[in-house]
Amino acid sequence: MCLFTWTCFASIFLIYFFITNLKKKEKKSMFKKRDKSSKVYEFWYLFLLIVGICIGSGIYVKNQELISQTKSPWIATVLWLTIGLVCVISIVVFMEIAKSTEKEGNGTVSNWCKLFINRKFASFVSVLYTTIYMPAYQSIFVSLTIAYFFAFTGITPDPKALLSVYILVGVSLFVLFAFVNVYSANISRKMQFFAMFIKFIPLIIAFFAGFLIAILGSNPKGNGMGMDSGTDLLFMNFLGGMGAILFSFDGYIFTANTQKSAKNKEVVPIAIISGLIFITMFYVLMAISLFLGGDGSVETVLIQVFSGFSEHPSDTSIKAASTVVYLIMFLICLLNINMFTHFGTSNLLSDHNMKLTYLRKGGNGFKKSAFTQMAISVTFYVALILVGGLSSHGKWAGMSTNVNINFFDPETQKVIYIAYLTSPMFYVGIMSSVCVVLIFIVISMLMIAAMWNRKTQKVKVSKVKFFWPSAIISTTLFLFFTICGLIVFLAPQLIDSSDMNWKTNGGMMFTIIFIVTLLATIVIWLLQERMFKINPFENGFEGEIDKDMKVNNWMAAKEAQELREINNETKTKIKST
Repeated sequence: MCLFTWTCFASIFLIYFFITNLKKKEKKSMFKKRDKSSKVYEFWYLFLLIVGICIGSGIYVKNQELISQTKSPWIATVLWLTIGLVCVISIVVFMEIAKSTEKEGNGTVSNWCKLFINRKFASFVSVLYTTIYMPAYQSIFVSLTIAYFFAFTGITPDPKALLSVYILVGVSLFVLFAFVNVYSANISRKMQFFAMFIKFIPLIIAFFAGFLIAILGSNPKGNGMGMDSGTDLLFMNFLGGMGAILFSFDGYIFTANTQKSAKNKEVVPIAIISGLIFITMFYVLMAISLFLGGDGSVETVLIQVFSGFSEHPSDTSIKAASTVVYLIMFLICLLNINMFTHFGTSNLLSDHNMKLTYLRKGGNGFKKSAFTQMAISVTFYVALILVGGLSSHGKWAGMSTNVNINFFDPETQKVIYIAYLTSPMFYVGIMSSVCVVLIFIVISMLMIAAMWNRKTQKVKVSKVKFFWPSAIISTTLFLFFTICGLIVFLAPQLIDSSDMNWKTNGGMMFTIIFIVTLLATIVIWLLQERMFKINPFENGFEGEIDKDMKVNNWMAAKEAQELREINNETKTKIKST
């Protein structure tokens, strides 16, 4: 556990050291005087922002998963393309929705629901984000950070030690990143800049390597896009992959609100749509490359690279490639904890400022929001990890699990260590699926409300071209994708007839967690409504608590840094004269 903790701290230090030196070099470069208000600069800033938000761990962990769900690389690739294009179409709707908060207010899904639907539903959505969505995403990345650390180091703890590390180190990571975001916002912000390099380098290598492997004919895992384990029930196979791909695109709508702070607002829709088209094509081409070069995973393609594209890679090559992938995934997941800690804190404070979430008065707003979100997320995480670690599911037999027996694969004659290491986070994974379903239902309802607003004019917004065809197509398809994903989650036997037992295939547990999640959210929402009555906001629920409130700590830190740089340049000029 000490080794793990020190590795996390060392990783953060190296990230900070790299970014600090990069920043110093940047100041000395010819780009020091770049115009940050120019259209070109703003276009690329927004373009890279949306690419950085959407392209993350999804392509690493979801593409191979799609094969087991869809039974065909062709179906998986078509799904990447279809859902990506629907997201591109839907952003037109959110460009109009975001115009409601162009001059005042905060661009969160909760606040848009307040404007286009009503305040009570918006408060419910805010509770959903605070108590379920953000904790689930933080928890899944905390869990994967721990699992990939063990996979990278080759350490295989016994079940009791594994569960203890998940609890103790996991809680420490929640606390660590809460403190980093509160007291070292600049470090937190710069970490995400570094994350762009971390996650793209292996993807770019694997992208070109996959096509090269196909040309050389050295794919040891299958026959490229033709690898097919049977395509019976073709329609159900299409349904099976929708949940995984929705997970990979989740969060893209947050970029629509960047037009509020943009100096050149006309470049925002161009940058966002261009970014989404790039993401969609990248996912599609990346999927094709990974299927042509292996079994759909980045790891398999990198094994070929490290073995010199041999059809029979050595154990050393396999070990080297696995180590690289696990190290990269460890760093990506570690940095994603930071990102969702920031998103969770900013979202909670923003919704409080819009009078949607109850927080006690007094003290620093961002600090209070950060530690409130941390407490909620830690409680959520510990509860799910304990249930996942102590109960039996799949090959995991609780604390009596024997890794060499339970996780021995007769087909490969090897122990599947990564499956063992991720077993305690089984229910955390299910909760992330629940979140995807719930949030896309909310998104669909918000788009329906935006269409209704065209008739009622309840919210005065500037009309966006192509709104109606975009709204009708994207809303219809999002509802279809969400319903299909929910059906498959509730009844996995529809796509996997080999396991018709609803109790053991995950369907029953997903159903229970889905219902409990809804009930818990409703109870918390009702309690919050009670607190609103006991301690009402001044001037009711209209407007903001404080129009000058800094709800984004990264932005506040960036503005403070730029102000210091301007002051330093001014002092230098004064001295020189």
